[in-house]
Amino acid sequence: MPVRVNAAAQRLVNAFETGTPIADLPAPEAPRTREDAFAIQDATFDLLGRKAGAWKVGGSPGTEPTASPIAESKIYTSGQVLASDQHRTFGVEAEIAFRLGSDLPERGTPYQPDDIRAALSTMIVAIEIVESRLQDWPKTDPLWALMDFQANDSLVLGTEMPVPDTLDFASQPVRLLFDDAVAFEDTGTFGGGDPFVLITWLANHAPGRTGSLKGRGLKAGDVITTGSWNGVHFAKAGVTARVEFPGLGKADMRFG
Repeated sequence: MPVRVNAAAQRLVNAFETGTPIADLPAPEAPRTREDAFAIQDATFDLLGRKAGAWKVGGSPGTEPTASPIAESKIYTSGQVLASDQHRTFGVEAEIAFRLGSDLPERGTPYQPDDIRAALSTMIVAIEIVESRLQDWPKTDPLWALMDFQANDSLVLGTEMPVPDTLDFASQPVRLLFDDAVAFEDTGTFGGGDPFVLITWLANHAPGRTGSLKGRGLKAGDVITTGSWNGVHFAKAGVTARVEFPGLGKADMRFG
């Protein structure tokens, strides 16, 4: 592992463990490329002793997606109470995730969207809890944000269902409620394009990760969340957040 990757990872680990965000990163340690940012993610993940159980992938059509692993220990079921004193920003995102029913290992030919459709077992209404280890987030260098796992804290899984034969995200309504008051409501707000294209990119990207993730690929049971429908909304200590995708289901959690 390059010394500068390890140094940046050590700073991130300290931020994770102490709750003190990173105010600055010395230039020799800062990521210079996407590959640097991914390597810092992987090194941090290993230093924290985490094991992947989910991934977040996101992007908009015409741009290169980004991705981050999510630890098994940070995947929760609907109704989860998260300790408020472990949070600083209380960010909440309404998302649609998918669970893999079969492995997608490294292979010689790139995966295609049809391969992804065949490998997915279920679709899940999810809440991503957003918490950055960077003091100035979201006003920060995009590579720093990528290094910081795209501000992921955890993932709360709600209603799980078979993957529909067709997805009509353009007409899909979504609601986010804080303590039963509507914080966001709209229709067709997913900006990531085709989620199967995003997951295809991830399947081809994942085997090239470093550290303990090297060569792992995607595994049966992995959950892949595909991006926010509401941007990000910020709750407060003690607030219950509920995400509803009418016709699909819901998920909820509380900052206790």
